[in-house]
Amino acid sequence: MRNLEKFWCNDHLEEVAGDCGRYFPGGKEACLEQAERILKNSFVFQEHWEMERTHEAVVFGDKIEWDAVPFGDPEWLYALNRHTCFLILGKAWRYRCGEKDEAGRSKALEYGKKFVALLEDWLENAPLAPESRNGTWRSLEAGIRVEFWLKSMALFDNCPLFTEEIRERMEACLREHAGYLLEVNLPFHRLSNWGILQNHGLLLLGLYFGENGWIQEAVRRLDEECHLQVFRDGTQWEQSPMYHGEVLYCLLDSLMHLKRFDRPAPRRLWEKVRKMVYALAAWCKPDGHMPCHGDSDDIDARDLIAEGAVLFKDGRLKFLAHEVLLEDNLWNLSWEEKAFYDGLEAREPEEASRALTDSGNYFLRDGLGADSDYLRFHCGCMGSGHGHGDQLHVDYFSHGEDILVDAGRYTYVDNDIRKRLKEPAAHNTVCIDGKKFCECVDSWGYSRMALPWKGEYCFLPGMGMVSGAHLGYLDRGVFPVRKAVLLTKGLVLLCDAFYSCGQQGQEGQQAGDAVGNRGKAAVHSYQSRFHFGKQGIAEAKDGGIWFHSPGVQARMLCLKGKCRVTKTEISTEYNQLSESFCVENTWEASGFTSQFTVVAAAGAKEQLELSAGLLPVSMVRNGRTLSGEEAEAIRIVKNGAEYVVIVCHQELISEVDIFTAGGYESYGKLMVFTPECAEGEVLQY
Repeated sequence: MRNLEKFWCNDHLEEVAGDCGRYFPGGKEACLEQAERILKNSFVFQEHWEMERTHEAVVFGDKIEWDAVPFGDPEWLYALNRHTCFLILGKAWRYRCGEKDEAGRSKALEYGKKFVALLEDWLENAPLAPESRNGTWRSLEAGIRVEFWLKSMALFDNCPLFTEEIRERMEACLREHAGYLLEVNLPFHRLSNWGILQNHGLLLLGLYFGENGWIQEAVRRLDEECHLQVFRDGTQWEQSPMYHGEVLYCLLDSLMHLKRFDRPAPRRLWEKVRKMVYALAAWCKPDGHMPCHGDSDDIDARDLIAEGAVLFKDGRLKFLAHEVLLEDNLWNLSWEEKAFYDGLEAREPEEASRALTDSGNYFLRDGLGADSDYLRFHCGCMGSGHGHGDQLHVDYFSHGEDILVDAGRYTYVDNDIRKRLKEPAAHNTVCIDGKKFCECVDSWGYSRMALPWKGEYCFLPGMGMVSGAHLGYLDRGVFPVRKAVLLTKGLVLLCDAFYSCGQQGQEGQQAGDAVGNRGKAAVHSYQSRFHFGKQGIAEAKDGGIWFHSPGVQARMLCLKGKCRVTKTEISTEYNQLSESFCVENTWEASGFTSQFTVVAAAGAKEQLELSAGLLPVSMVRNGRTLSGEEAEAIRIVKNGAEYVVIVCHQELISEVDIFTAGGYESYGKLMVFTPECAEGEVLQY
């Protein structure tokens, strides 16, 4: 295995094929099914980290059209030219080449023959040319292709059909890839995920061919790109956990191989990558899957966290990876690295909730177990065109299932559904007067974006709060503020407040002035939306909303306005659209207004009773009862357990005094009381 012994799992390939078949029989079966399709020139892209999955096979005749654009989506062309088909055929060869029966050996040779045929056809019919740089030779695909080619070369190393002549032709083309990747380094590449993905390929080529200049340039670029793209909190700037994961994989793999080849890497690169692993772990739900935040699919990301545990020798990351290795890990780790992970002691992190303040991503949890609650809140920058209009959006995951979710992305084709899924109505946030605080002009651009106004957060054991606002309705004279509170496992409170200065209302009239609420304030309409997980059914019943799915039930109460349940669209995978349910809560108000939304969750067969109502708030010392514009309190009872929450909307105390509601007293701006904790927990001062 010339020059490839130190790459990935190549020091024990036979054992890996056996282990994957033994521990991941479903993965082996899917690989062999895919290989059978490829033998018939039928292509579907469904690998674990496939960026743009497909679900409908495209079948060619005797001739592959490498520049074909089926369904009008160029992402199909890009996926084809990354050559995951080579990797699939290579794995299929390894699965069957060791079989003792003649049928198995014969089938394995079919895979080898097809690999050679596809490779030779591509080399002949998809050359690097000016017109192919935006198609078959797009620089992103060129960088990704390098990895799949090198892996395929190792997988077919013991195949008699993979001759020295074929290897030399591949190597000549790989050198052409290196020259091309060295040439392409524009500002776009330096700030987007493209740069890191393609320079990962350049690094692999440098290590394979022993070209020190390529290695040094690749490391320099990766270091610069990581510095530009990754915030101090570890988040890749494009506001998509999927692209964060794609970038992280390439950086982890780069550092892993530099370590194997005893090559240096800058300290700040190591530190940024370590932070990226922890940021991904925070993003992931308790089941290890990432949310469909921005342009993302629902993907199990524990393999990257596990690889981070190996690279950084970090038992906390092993704990966050659920102490498992996924199939991809077996194909990527050396024997020594796998043995190290198996022997690494898992250590539970001290804190469950995380605040990624640079990117405006906040994650409230009551623990780190697979059955823990997870409340995600976003109030941060848009990122690139992969970011969505989701200011103040929340996801909620409880009892092992999604309850409130992001509607996903579905496609990159510039059409109506692409815009719908990117705009605010596809997210669990509030729109005012039927206007969007974020508007798309095409698949990637926006004509209007809301400036986020990050608030405060407080994490306590088993509970927490985060707040944020945005300026997207400043032109309408309204300032929306949301506070998301995880009260306990299975109970969430959203406090929305809208500060109006009496400018344009829903009919565009002027009322009052732009300072305070003087004069006659305009009437505004408010639309709060909540999208539910596709696995369940939502219905209006018993004065609220019920959500039922196989493993969880949830009850939602909105204390103001009217609620209606509608059917809507959701996409947890690219090119896959499903039906789900959305709740629209609407009301009208002039001047200041607020809304409390309570969501309670329980196991599908557990008891779930929920009630909620407002309480008056008073000052203890002077006895004054406060107006709803000043402060409000809500009493929530879930299965007999009482929670009273006081929320101050204004700065109220200039002299010494204490707030009281429902028989409880304290000082602060957001206070939570229970009979067991009558003194209360203050989550915001």
